[in-house]
Order: sequence, then C-alpha cells, then structure tokens
Amino acid sequence: MAIAIDGASPALVGDDATTITTASFTRPAGGLLVAMVAALSGAAPVVSGGGLTWTRRVQRDAEGPWVEIWTAPVTGSGAMTVSLTITDSFGVVAGAIKVDAVTGQHATAPIGNTGNNSSTANTLNVTGYTSSSAGSRGFFVAVEDNSLGAVTVGGGDTGFPFAVTHAFGDMDGIAIRKAANTATAGTAVTFNADAAGSSAAAWTWAALEIKGGSTDASVTAETVAVAAALPDPTVTVSASPSPAAVAAAAAVPAPALSAGSNLHPSTVAVAAGVPSPSITTENAEVVELATVEAFADVPAPLLSIDANAVLATIEAVAQLYGPAVSSDAHVTLSTIAVAASVPSPSVTVPVLPGDAITRPGQVEWNGFLLGSGTPYSWQELQGWLDSAPWISGNVDRSDSSGSYPGRPYSGERVINLSTLIKAPRGQIGQIVADLIMATGPAQTEDEGWLAVWGLDDIQPRLVRAFLSDRKPGPINQQARLGLMRGALQWTASDPRLYDPVRSSLTIPKDTPTSILNQGNDNTPGELRFPGPATGIQVENLTTDTVIAFTTTVGSGQTLVVDVKEGTAAIGDVNHLNDLVDGSASIQDFVFAPGANELLYTTDSGGTAGMETFWRHATS
Repeated sequence: MAIAIDGASPALVGDDATTITTASFTRPAGGLLVAMVAALSGAAPVVSGGGLTWTRRVQRDAEGPWVEIWTAPVTGSGAMTVSLTITDSFGVVAGAIKVDAVTGQHATAPIGNTGNNSSTANTLNVTGYTSSSAGSRGFFVAVEDNSLGAVTVGGGDTGFPFAVTHAFGDMDGIAIRKAANTATAGTAVTFNADAAGSSAAAWTWAALEIKGGSTDASVTAETVAVAAALPDPTVTVSASPSPAAVAAAAAVPAPALSAGSNLHPSTVAVAAGVPSPSITTENAEVVELATVEAFADVPAPLLSIDANAVLATIEAVAQLYGPAVSSDAHVTLSTIAVAASVPSPSVTVPVLPGDAITRPGQVEWNGFLLGSGTPYSWQELQGWLDSAPWISGNVDRSDSSGSYPGRPYSGERVINLSTLIKAPRGQIGQIVADLIMATGPAQTEDEGWLAVWGLDDIQPRLVRAFLSDRKPGPINQQARLGLMRGALQWTASDPRLYDPVRSSLTIPKDTPTSILNQGNDNTPGELRFPGPATGIQVENLTTDTVIAFTTTVGSGQTLVVDVKEGTAAIGDVNHLNDLVDGSASIQDFVFAPGANELLYTTDSGGTAGMETFWRHATS
C-alpha cells in the first residue's frame, strides 16, 4: 500500500505562545501522524494530543530555534487536536507546528532515515537523507534565524511557510512535504527552501523518512502439526462404550512478531493421534481411565531485526498407546486429553548505543548517562574532536636521504572526561557508587560503546573503547557536603567516530548501486548474502577492490562478511578460506568517504540481493 496524505490533515499553526494547538481534525484509522515543529524555547519543545504516544524522531538545536519532527501511530477514532508546548526562555517564545496525517505507512517499522544540519546559504538546497526503502515519503522543517523575511519552497514539493513575530524579531521558516513517494532505496532525497533576498542566512533544518508498507523480514512457520484423529473404540460381545468418540483439544498461540516482520501462515495447525482402545469381556471388572495427557513442547525461536528469518518445520508429536479395558457391562471411558503447547516466538530489538542521550553535553558509556542533566556535570572533554595520532607509513630510503612515502594510519584514540559530581547532602555516596558500578573493568576483549554529543551543532558520535582510568575523588570536606571532582579515561583501538544510526541498503544483483559514507574516513561495513547463491562476488567500483567466494550458500542460509573483524561465516561455520585468490583481504573492503558504487554478481542465485550495513565514519 502506497503512502498517502489524508485530506483531513490540519493547517500549519504558528504563534508566540507557550502552547500552540492545531484545529480539530479526524484521525485516520490505522494511520500515522507526522508533526513538523519549529520553536524558540528554553528547552526542547514537546508535542502531545489525542491520547496518542508521541515520539521525537529527529532534532536540531542551534542555540535558539529548535527544529524537530515527531510521529504518533493512530489509535482510537474520532476528532482530535495536537499541541506544541514551549518553555519560556527569558520572556521569548515562538513556535509553529504542521501535522500531516499519513496512511499506507509500514505497519510495524515506519521510521526510515533522518538528517539534520545548519547552513548559511540564502537558498537552502540540501540532501535530507538517503532513502532506506522504496516507496517512502520525506518530511522536512527549517528555520531561518536572521529575520530575512518570508521563506518559499522549491523543487516542486509542498511547502507550508510561517513567520511568527516575537519579542526580538521574527521567526521565519517552512515545513515541507515531498510531493511524491521516493521510487527506490538508496536515493539522495533533497529539499529546497529559499530565504528572502540574497543575504547570508542562518538555517537550521531536520528531515525524516517515513517508509511505505513493505516487509523488513518474514517469518515462515511451514508446518507445526499435532494429530487429532481418534478412531472409534473396537467393541466386542455386546459392550457399548460411551462416548463413542474421544475429543482432543489443541491450542497453539500465534507467534508475536515486531520490527516489520510478517507471519506466514497466520494460523498454525495442531494434531494429536490416540490409537483406538481395545475392549473385551473376559471378566466383570470395570477399569475407569484417568486423564492421560500428552505434551508437545516447541521452544520459542529467536529472531534478529537485522536478519530475514525463515523457520524450518516445527514438529510437535503426541502419541498415546491404546488403553485396554475388560468388562462384560457397558463401558464408560473417561476423557483422554491431548495437549500440545507451542510457545509464541519472540522478537527483540536491542537498545542502540546513544539511545539515552537527549541533548548536547551528554556522554553515554554502555548505557550509563553522564553530563548535562545528570549528577555528573561535564567540565572538559579532551581527545574527542582532536585527531588520533597519525602513524607514518613512510619507508626509509636505502640509497639516499629521506624516505618513500607510504599511506599514513591513525593510532588509537584516548578520550579524557573531567566531571563535577554534585548531589544533595547525604546522597553523594550513592551517586559515586553508581558511577563505580557502571565503570568496572572489562571482563572480555570486547570493547564497549562510548557515545558523546559534544557541541550543539554536531550530532552524537560513537566509538568502541575500553575504560582505561577512573578517578572519582578525592574524598574531602567538599565531598562530604555533596561536591566531588572526577575523571574518566577511555582508550579506543579504532579511532574513528561513527554515526549512532547504522545505515543499510539492499544492493540488487547485476545492478551497480551507490551507497553514501557521509564521513571523512573509510568505514568498515557488513555484507550479507542470502541464499541460494553460488560464485558470490562484490566489487567496489569506486575504490577498485573486489572480494569473491567459492562458498555455496544454501536456501535459508546467509553468508555474513564482517569487514571490521575480517570474518566470513554462515552461522558458526567459518568460510574465510573460501575467499577466491586475487580477492582483496576482507578488512581492506572498506567504504571510502563519499559515494561508493557497488556491483554484486553471482554464478547462480542471489536474486534476493546483497544486504549492506555501515556507519558514517569521521576521524
């Protein structure tokens, strides 16, 4: 089903008030509301309304105007309004909100890629994001903070300009909706807004992709069978069993799926077989049967959001031997019950690194939050924006002065954070204990995620690192009064700073397709080759590197290549030795800064394409 905009969507509303509310409109059943927001506010603005669950999807704050896009899945029915709440900042408030009612969105995972940035160009012409799926729709909001005048839209898109007068001037901006759905995945989606005149502008913008109804992953339970066939008991010498038929009950709960998965089939059949009881009349003894239970237990399959999972046959077998009954009278059989229990499959989505961060000035270490808004105030951060030490790749000349130039490499990155720990009197001990518990020594060789949102105009970034030093102290009179200084140090073996959101794109077979690394350094990605496929080869036409495998990937299997770790495996089985002679090493197959054109080919199969995952990398 294609994405469409419901005609009941309310008009844009702007005002210099702390609460701004749209006109009443009728919510579309099963739809999604998208709220494009701009605000002058002392803290991040809040969207609410309709009793719905609203989620901020992208945010940009340039020390003044906030631009954000929120979404809420529609529940219930009837008329509703949407409100924007703004925090007073020294007597200055202003805001605008445009709500679009969307239908035809992806049923369970409608949120695609996002983007945000600032610009001084008078005519703003930016790539908001690269589309993650075909049939998606783009939404955009921008504020021009130099009070140049009315803003207009370009590119044939639908624009909703606004100008809100406040105590210090005007807040000019625009909300934009793409006029049509994006045809293919991997498309650079652009937005155009023109400020009045030709002077330098002060733009702040944010963009969001809403994905159309499609399938991220499918779960197929081919057969889950439990018999329910009970032949009539055999009766001899005038004995009449009652009842003639024995009921068998079986209930299998439907698997619970999320993250865009579809269930095939929607119902699961269950069967149970009970052989016919034998009845004779050799004596007058009556044997009354107690309840006989047969259980068939199938463990819950686990699914990953990043993989297409296909469940093989799940068999539940229930077998009962025929009871023998001797009597020369009428025989009454008790219930013979057959129970088959198949637990619901569960799908879990891991928490992404950096999810706890909500504002500039915050640091997250393995899910533990420090910095602004926590008891661990940010004082100074060193080693984050600095380049890691560059290691020369030069080789000394043996026949003259100097050296042969070689490619330089970066050494490990060392990050130092100094904090001021503040707590109410009598609580400093617990605050410090929480910090100590969250910064214990690593128990394996695996590094943890460190996420930092440093400056207002630079989005959060990630590194993998070990905690290499911790100093919460010293304990002195100030500490007893609830004030301590502290310091933390991390060492990152990989010095690159990564985007917190991992980008993805499916590369079709035999079709050169570009992916975009928006950083300034090479980034190691992950490649997945679903079967059936033989003679797998992928070439980065931009960097002129190729990797190819002799591996045969069967139906239902996936060959996973992790460039950073230098591994190639199907499940737990290593296939690194299947690399064809002449291929680049796995760890050299990186994505260069900018666009990388990839070509995926096979000798046979491979029609599902190659799934590609990467993070933008900056050094």
